[in-house]
Amino acid sequence: MKEEIGSARAFFEKAEREADPERKAHALEEALAILAALDPDEMSESERTLMGNLRLAHTRRLLVQLVGLQSVSMDAWFEYVGLLFGDLSPEVERLIEKDAALRENYAKFTGLWGGELAKILRTQQRNAP
Repeated sequence: MKEEIGSARAFFEKAEREADPERKAHALEEALAILAALDPDEMSESERTLMGNLRLAHTRRLLVQLVGLQSVSMDAWFEYVGLLFGDLSPEVERLIEKDAALRENYAKFTGLWGGELAKILRTQQRNAP
């Protein structure tokens, strides 16, 4: 278990250092996939705590870095939104509930392509038979 947690940590750290938004998202997805494959029933209490702390700490770091991703493509934006609303949702909710700066970063990022997405969806809806 410690080896897998170490591998996940390495991917989280790679994501934190990565300047390219798409490679950053991919490294985050890899880290989360490794952790998701672990069976909590086969982990010690300290390993479960470590896993939870890793997820929370790196989610916090991601939320801090979101403001730097203002020129991200719509495809990359969807990857992040998928992470924020999906795998990282419990950590995101916990963090933005208690930290106004993180909440603001989150709102700015999720709103980045929100208007464009709404236009696309409305156009598709109007053109549907």
